Amino acid sequence: MDMHLPSSSSVLRFLAASLCGLLGNLAPSAYAQADMQTADRIKAAYVYNFAKFVDMSGTDDKTIRLCVLGKDDLNGAMLSLNRRMAQGREILVRKDVPLDQIKECAMAFIAESDARLLSAAARHLGNSQVLLVSDARQALDMGAHLSLIFSDDRVEFDVNLLNLQKSNIKASSQMLKLARAVIR
Repeated sequence: MDMHLPSSSSVLRFLAASLCGLLGNLAPSAYAQADMQTADRIKAAYVYNFAKFVDMSGTDDKTIRLCVLGKDDLNGAMLSLNRRMAQGREILVRKDVPLDQIKECAMAFIAESDARLLSAAARHLGNSQVLLVSDARQALDMGAHLSLIFSDDRVEFDVNLLNLQKSNIKASSQMLKLARAVIR
């Protein structure tokens, strides 16, 4: 019984082809995950810049409390803002803040995955001087002041000027010029 075994080069070609096929199937999700992590870091950078260009004079003058409502902190990107400085004040990030403590914050962030909290947060805040930011779809319609949008591999933001005015929050004209859309 003479068994014909494949040559070592045939085995190597098969393994290489299988590995390429496997990597080809995994690569899009790996790239998508890397893209989302990059988008999350960019969104956090936007939130940091909002802290620099939005007047939060009604809050404590030593710190800017940035509260993340819900579990999603953009893969840790929001926590990277902790202890950074904006307007000569230290940003203190708190994660998973309960709704009843939102008025103790200068800024509140609600991620898309926690969008169910957005309308309740906006109602709870009323006209309080707390900047409400979200990357949820239709965030401005649900009461947010600023909405982060990830589209066409870019992060942009929209502003609801009416909501800002009701809350007596002033955004710099420079920031408003950079917005994709300003609802008046």
